[in-house]
Amino acid sequence: MTSQPHSGLANTVVTIATGALALGLYAALRFPASVAASPTPFILSAVGLLGYVLVGLFARRAPARMQAAFACGGGLGLIVAAAGVVNHTLEVAVSLPPAVGSVLGPGMWGLMFLVFAIACTSTLEKSDSIGLGLLSSAWCGLVYSAVLVAFALVIGLAFMPHMERILAGPFATSGMSDPDAFVARRLATNASSHLFIAPLIALVVGAAGALAHSLLRSVRPRTAIILNLANVMLFSAGVAAIRIATTLTRAQRPPFIQFGLGALLIALASAHPLLAAARRRRGSA
Repeated sequence: MTSQPHSGLANTVVTIATGALALGLYAALRFPASVAASPTPFILSAVGLLGYVLVGLFARRAPARMQAAFACGGGLGLIVAAAGVVNHTLEVAVSLPPAVGSVLGPGMWGLMFLVFAIACTSTLEKSDSIGLGLLSSAWCGLVYSAVLVAFALVIGLAFMPHMERILAGPFATSGMSDPDAFVARRLATNASSHLFIAPLIALVVGAAGALAHSLLRSVRPRTAIILNLANVMLFSAGVAAIRIATTLTRAQRPPFIQFGLGALLIALASAHPLLAAARRRRGSA
């Protein structure tokens, strides 16, 4: 019996999620005040990581028709995970100028939107199945989240004094008296949000990419060119809105951030279908 091409990555996800689960349990036992303050993040993290283990176990023996979706989504997920690890390392290890920080955050969001959509549309082109395309996107988001959460837990627990300095401001207003416990709770809170939100975002972006793929399958050459130009303009508008938001007070930012992220999502989710449509039309002309 031949091994499935994605089984190695599935095994890795199972191992990473199990390791992250062990780290979360260690943090809860080592810093009980963090659990006493709020057990919910630890419970959600444990549930999420157990879910990741189960999905990874399923992916190891997935039916043949799902293999391409897992292979495509997993490979692209590693790309986003690598970028996420670099971004997180810069955030916790380097004091970045505000201008750089304002680029890294939206840049990471943009990369996620682009890659999650490509995972879906690339699989959709090969299989002509929206379900498999969405599976590829969700697996992409899951691989990204598993790697990033495990890395963040390792860094946070290994360099606890450094994390205490970074989180000194929030700790001062938290009402907690143990800085180690506060860091442990913050790590669990961030982990729980990433574990559930990343695959959900991947599904939403994948669905947007699938819709764009469906709408653009029969566009004319001139229409494809015009839409590509419009897409570049929409992307530029999204970037501009986010840059403007960084110059405003926190209370004034939400409308610009919402528009900017929405514009980036639409533009980047449509990018691969638009380029594919343009190439297809040129080739058939």
